[in-house]
Parts: sequence; structure tokens; C-alpha cells
Amino acid sequence: MRRVFALGLALVATLTLTGCGSGDPLESGSGSQGPIVVGSADFAESELLMEIYAEALRSTGAEVRTKGRIGAREVYVKAVRQGELSVIPDYTGNLLKYVNEKAQATKSQPVYDALKQSLPPQLGVLQYSPAEDSDVLTVTAETAASGLRSMADLGPRCGELVLGAPAEWKVRWKDRIAEVYGCTFSEIRELQAGSVTVDALLGGEVQVANLFSTSAAIDRNNLVKLADPKNMFPAQNVVPLVHRGDLNRQQTDALNRVSQALTTTKLAELNKRLMVDKANPADLAKTFVTGVGV
Repeated sequence: MRRVFALGLALVATLTLTGCGSGDPLESGSGSQGPIVVGSADFAESELLMEIYAEALRSTGAEVRTKGRIGAREVYVKAVRQGELSVIPDYTGNLLKYVNEKAQATKSQPVYDALKQSLPPQLGVLQYSPAEDSDVLTVTAETAASGLRSMADLGPRCGELVLGAPAEWKVRWKDRIAEVYGCTFSEIRELQAGSVTVDALLGGEVQVANLFSTSAAIDRNNLVKLADPKNMFPAQNVVPLVHRGDLNRQQTDALNRVSQALTTTKLAELNKRLMVDKANPADLAKTFVTGVGV
């Protein structure tokens, strides 16, 4: 996977696609001179998206290799920046915060625009997908029926509620939710993301649970997502992060087409097939890309 790109190619990509990510990152890309390496972060949805990107690129006749589960954002962004990876799926809001901690955008298009302006010269992003995998606060149907259907409803009741969330939630959002919605939970219980948090919610150990919007557990357990009318959580649209110059126009178009076909509902459905039905991610990717007609 470790590939060293010719200095001339890097210079062409940098000079043609100027500055901090403005414009089309691959407008003059001539494509990689070796296999296109597509990576993923260390979780199942990212691996599924990696397979979708890889299948879309293979449809153009490209030689493609995959490198799954390579680690957290600080690891894979460095790998893309150095040209060890050509493409990896990411999420606009979290990627923006990673490259620009001061960014304040929360809605999809402003987040994407700020992201393009904040990326270093070696990196680019293609079109973002309608699909989002964002933080979402959830409650049981019974709790929702009691009048709790929006984060705006939390304020007067937060002192009675225990939130279950991953450890980093308190650092990222405790002060922000107090500022935006006037909500200070009676307790924020640190729980492992996924089934542990869902079980705690269903068992009554917590009354509110932080999940992710494409989690198959939400529909499976009839949970209710609390609306976020003030956009406290930034948009997290799925987006291909790329090393500039590695993809040609045909390859870029193929990735953009699968991105545009991927909705939050579709991604949640694919996650269910992956996590609940134990389907093979490469098989799911082939079926999806074939259906898109790439």
C-alpha cells in the first residue's frame, strides 16, 4: 500500500488546485500511476463505505486495493495527506472540526464550504452525500409520548434525566447543550457506543441515549430521535476524502454518483444488513453500486 508519488504529479496537483481546498480538487487530476488504495476507519460503517467506493472505482476499469480498519482520524488523514491512501470515507462536520477547531458552521452546505476552505493543499473532498451519520439523542416511544420529542423540550426536564453517551460526549457537548438548549442532565453516564447504550435506555438505566442517526437499533427498538431545531450537532454528511491528483475525471464522477445515491435511510438499511443480518460488506457494496448504475 505504501506508495511514493512522483514529485511532478504532486506539484501539478498543488499548483492547479490552489490554496486551502478551494474549487474542484481533481479538476486536472491525471490519476494515480499505481493501484488506487481505498481505506477505512476502524468501524463497520466506514468499512462498508470503503467497499462502495472501491466497487465504484473498479467500474471505471481502475486497479483498486482496499486497506480497512486502519485507525482513527488522526491516523488516516495523515495517510491520505502523504499519499499512502487515495480515498477514504469521512464525515463533513467531524472532519471540519479536525482541520479547523474554530469552525462554527453547522448546516450541510456551510459545513462543506468551510471544509473545502480549511483543508491543506494535499487533501480534497468530492461531493458530499445526502446520507448523514450524526449524533442524535434518542428516547423510548413511551418517553416521547410524555412530551419529549425535541431537544428544545429537554430544558425544563433535564434535571430529571440521565443521559447515556460515549466518554467524549461530555467534553464535546455538555457545555454546549446547556448553552443552546438550557439542558443540564442530572447525570451523564459514560457508556460504550452501540448495544450497551441501547440496552441501558431500554432497561431504564438512562432516559436519553446518544446514538448515531444511521444506527439500525433505532428503528429496530422503536426509538424516537429528538429533533435538533437549533442545529447543535453539526451536519455529518458522508464525503470522500482524497489525495489530490490521484483520481481522474471518470473516477471522480463514479464516486460522486454513488455519493448522490446514498441517503441516510439507505445507509441505515445497509447498516442493518451488515450488523444485524451479518451480510458481507463487499457483497452489499456490489449490489448497491450495480443498482446505482455506475
